[in-house]
Amino acid sequence: MRLTTKKKTNNFSKVTLISILNSPAKLVLGLLILISITSSCEDPSNIGLELDPNSNQIGVFYQEIPLSASVVLTDSINTTNTRHLVYGKDESDFFGKTEATAYARLLYNRDVRRPEATAVLDSVRFNINMRHVLGDDLDAPKTIHVHTLEEQIRDINYFNFNSLNYDPVPVISLTVDFKDKQDTIVSISINNEFTERIFTELRDGNAFNDIFSFREFLPGLVFKGAENEDVSFSTRVGNNTGFVFFYKNEGDTVSRAYPIATGVNNNFARHFSQVTNDPTGTPTEAVKNKMVAYNLGQFAGGKSAFGMVVKLDMSPLDAFLDTLENVTFNQVLLEMGPLVNNKVTNLPPLQQIMYFTNETNQILLRTDRLPMAVQPDGRPQVDLEKGEPFFTEQQQPALFSHSREENTFSQFITSHVNAIYRKKIQRRDLLLYPGALGSDDFRQSLQEYVVDQNTIKLKIFFSKTRSL
Repeated sequence: MRLTTKKKTNNFSKVTLISILNSPAKLVLGLLILISITSSCEDPSNIGLELDPNSNQIGVFYQEIPLSASVVLTDSINTTNTRHLVYGKDESDFFGKTEATAYARLLYNRDVRRPEATAVLDSVRFNINMRHVLGDDLDAPKTIHVHTLEEQIRDINYFNFNSLNYDPVPVISLTVDFKDKQDTIVSISINNEFTERIFTELRDGNAFNDIFSFREFLPGLVFKGAENEDVSFSTRVGNNTGFVFFYKNEGDTVSRAYPIATGVNNNFARHFSQVTNDPTGTPTEAVKNKMVAYNLGQFAGGKSAFGMVVKLDMSPLDAFLDTLENVTFNQVLLEMGPLVNNKVTNLPPLQQIMYFTNETNQILLRTDRLPMAVQPDGRPQVDLEKGEPFFTEQQQPALFSHSREENTFSQFITSHVNAIYRKKIQRRDLLLYPGALGSDDFRQSLQEYVVDQNTIKLKIFFSKTRSL
């Protein structure tokens, strides 16, 4: 990429310059974005927009570098035991039709006393602990179907392409109004043959004698969305997702409770989510092979659980750095957006990790198998002991964060670019992975976003000391 420059003819005083550089980054960038910038590779001191042409000591410059993005469909996402169940359907012009189905075992608490032989069932409630609900139109109530598994979940890893057999007729159907609140516990009262059978076994049978007999009796549940509704769900696994049986032993004046849920205390039942996708007629229909980068033209996008991520081509930074000598980077902002889709009830992931990648389109690992990622400004970028990019499992890497107000992803990567310029680390492309350390949104929802390639930029402030 050839970069050309043009000096700004307006004169700023030193006081004005200092005021601008000390102002909030949004104000600085807002002022500068109004100016048409061209650049040239003739003299390193003339690269970019010169902010202080009157100073004979420090030349401060601004440069925008456009970046391009491709999409990568990752291979074999392990969705086992993410502590969230992902299910439902959605359809978009970019990704096509996507459906998720969640599978979960159930647990019971052996420390809770079982009903006596004369116990009478009062009622049964089924609860679902929602993390979030994603949909275009939540003014209308949404439906959740719960089915029974016909085979057991085994003690193996399950991926987003795995499935199990289940009864096609749901044993529970909930219709819920999510208009005012999506992150909530929804509950329904159940009184049917299925719950009567469980209570009879709980009171009189042998299925609750041990966990293996219990799994034979009740292998687990399957969560699905309604066929004609464009909405997906992320449900927390645990005490608050499952059944509560209320009953009275002979002589009781108040009901007792017996929970059978997807978790007991801090124990979580084994679970996984399956995701299928039909991209027919969309830009992503061109994505045929996994772990291959596809440039889809004007737009790129990522979709969690399905497994599509955005890869940023950072090579234009090389061409720019090659033109510079003895400069210091004061501020470098990586920005992407405004995003194409901005739906109140279907927001993109709040954060993304900027992992290093190359032509393999995989997350690059250090010799100790820790992943390589952009580190926050002001933190070490290089592990001096190993001579590799810095990473620690105890501290967060730099997070590419979404601004709901501006509908953009952005993060300062000044220290990262300084380290590249000083040849402390190698310049690499970036793979954007939804989530943060300890919060893996990539496997826990169907969140998505689409970005116009023309809105992906590096915004760079740098300075050069001039000789007298």
